Amino acid sequence: MNLLQLFLLLTLSLLGSSVSFAQELFFRHTFGPYSKSTVEVTALFNKLPSSGYAPIRVTISNRTTAPVVFSLNFDCSADGNSGVQKLESSFSVQGDAEKVTTTDLLVPVAAAVKEHSYGGAMCNQMLELSMIGIVNGNYTQSSNNQINLPNILLSEPLFTPNASRLDAEVKKITGGSSSYYGSTSNFGGMFSASKMPEDWRAYAGYDCLILSEVDWTELSPGARTAIQQWVRLGGSMRIFTRTPSATWATLGIESDEPQADSIKFGKGLIVSTPINAELRIDESQLISQITSGSGQAGHQYKSFVEDYSAGWGLQQQLGGKTFHFVFFILLLIAFGVIVGPINLFVFAKSGMRHKLFITTPIIALAASLAMIILIFIQDGMGGKGVRVQLVEMPSGDGDNNAYISQTQISRTGVLFSNRFAMTEACSISPLPLRISQWTRLNTSSSNDQAYAINFDDKGIQVSGDWFQSRSEQAQLIHSIVPTRSRIEQTDPANPGALLSSFDHSIDSFFYRDVDGKIWKADAIAPGKKFLCSESTEIDHDKFVNHASTLLCSQEIRSLQRLSKRPGSYVAISSTARMLDTHPRLNWTSNTSIITGSVKPAP
Repeated sequence: MNLLQLFLLLTLSLLGSSVSFAQELFFRHTFGPYSKSTVEVTALFNKLPSSGYAPIRVTISNRTTAPVVFSLNFDCSADGNSGVQKLESSFSVQGDAEKVTTTDLLVPVAAAVKEHSYGGAMCNQMLELSMIGIVNGNYTQSSNNQINLPNILLSEPLFTPNASRLDAEVKKITGGSSSYYGSTSNFGGMFSASKMPEDWRAYAGYDCLILSEVDWTELSPGARTAIQQWVRLGGSMRIFTRTPSATWATLGIESDEPQADSIKFGKGLIVSTPINAELRIDESQLISQITSGSGQAGHQYKSFVEDYSAGWGLQQQLGGKTFHFVFFILLLIAFGVIVGPINLFVFAKSGMRHKLFITTPIIALAASLAMIILIFIQDGMGGKGVRVQLVEMPSGDGDNNAYISQTQISRTGVLFSNRFAMTEACSISPLPLRISQWTRLNTSSSNDQAYAINFDDKGIQVSGDWFQSRSEQAQLIHSIVPTRSRIEQTDPANPGALLSSFDHSIDSFFYRDVDGKIWKADAIAPGKKFLCSESTEIDHDKFVNHASTLLCSQEIRSLQRLSKRPGSYVAISSTARMLDTHPRLNWTSNTSIITGSVKPAP
């Protein structure tokens, strides 16, 4: 073998190893006569998301004359100092006879809401797969989340020449802390642009996507759409460009600022950064920009840990509840008196002690019934809660979707079922609350939580500890819902003459026109024209600040930024449709904060 052949062989082997590492191969098993059939399970990203779903691809090459079915059972856990969150899901995948079948799964993962106090705040996650069929298979994927570094995915061409230097830079800010599972925290996971998912939910649990302009062009149209939808929901994307002439237009990304290095894209951010031909990243500059927040829209794990445990406006709106111990103490005292002296000297007095075998169980049963009645009287059935959603409506640029981030908190009484269904395509995560006698989940609680999410023809079937009896719990839900609703101008000569095509009323409305002038309106009827009156920047800011009181810190920053866009509005509605969860809850307050662009008059 000459030197050229040896060089080519080494190059191909390195490329092959890189491609296989871009995804994480769980296993590849053979089955059938002569072992010509295979089943392969691969994680499209080699790092778990902080919440939402892990995209898993199952490829069945069935050379037999009969279809095969495999059952895949996933158990995902997330833990901190103490207490473990577990999330179960199951899938059935069929391989047609004499065909190659590829199925993409969205596997729910346990949200990273716990933290370790040692070695820097972090949360470990582990996804376990058990496959049952003609052949069986098992695999475990693990990763961790850092409080001082977002959850990042890096494209393979950028990962290969830069990973070691980026990891070294990360260790400077994390102290090189190791996770419970033994893996050292690093900069991020890796992906292959040619194998990216085409569903925005596959990206929902990640904070930042970093790729080159070549990677961007290699994405399928469906993947590009999904990524842009994820960015609109609050994700961040950084594109490294080697071509000096590269613009947002050449990348196929709409922007009102064609010469800007970064653009605000819905609740998210897209950044364009020049890079040399060797694709060498300035690691200190990149990590500084990401960790400082200047080049990053959000950080889910940090938000989970810090935004909801204290001072969250929505929890304050729910209010507190006093547990009346005195009634239970009186009941226990009465039970002790009746089952003791009265039972002994009245119901089963001397000479009739055998009656104790009858009277004592009856008294105990009556006390139990009295305790149950007291619980029902004090806590009731079902529960009540409050909800708020931040909705972005980019109807002005042809995107007919509503981008919804809904947070909700509830206090339950007695629940006879913890199951509910969701018909929208969404991701749902539990939120840690401040410590109280009612909360079951906080960042340092020792309580284990068990959840389950499964898919069927009707949507998402949810069960487990999302809602528990006599508890306080909160959830964060992301969804993208098709809609034709919008606000549009009706008179080119009058910026304050508008039309609402929403199917619900709007309580309050502020509008910043393209010239920066502020307009306002109140009590807008659905599907009607309305006239705005002139207002001031001070009133506009007061309105936005008041609307922000129910949101978490990360969403407040998003709303503040969105409200500054020329040609956009901010509205509040108490009658807009919300994302429904448990049917036994009475939501006493529903607040929709809607922002979007106004469609110009024809």
